[in-house]
Amino acid sequence: MVILLVSDSHGDTATLKRLVDMYPKMDMYLHAGDSESDEYTLKPFVSVRGNCDRYRNFNDYLLIPTPYGKMYIQHKPHFSHSIIKKENVKICIHGHTHIRRKESLNGIMYINPGAISYARDCFEGSYVILTIDTETIRVNFYTLK
Repeated sequence: MVILLVSDSHGDTATLKRLVDMYPKMDMYLHAGDSESDEYTLKPFVSVRGNCDRYRNFNDYLLIPTPYGKMYIQHKPHFSHSIIKKENVKICIHGHTHIRRKESLNGIMYINPGAISYARDCFEGSYVILTIDTETIRVNFYTLK
């Protein structure tokens, strides 16, 4: 399973379209919130609601099956440990901080792709190509150019 993962685009739909054009054969396109766009403008991305999103049709979180185990995605990095435990989540994805993250804690991989817009780390904007199989999770960060 190969996923293009972004977050915090804050209305920059041109960059999202460019990424889809660059990577047309992903199994899934995920947005970790703060798109400031509606679900139709974001297609093919599936998004959760961020604190700057005002559209009613986004969920606060998503649980997605992967070959490795369940993936939990929400905007803010404060996860519900009861859901993680109950659902046996193996991958947690978030945005919000505008800072890249790849960290394994207690057998769970936590990932933040950074931000498409207004990055707060030393990168000009970033995204992730996430490759998941039954044995591994590969997280490759890329910087926008």
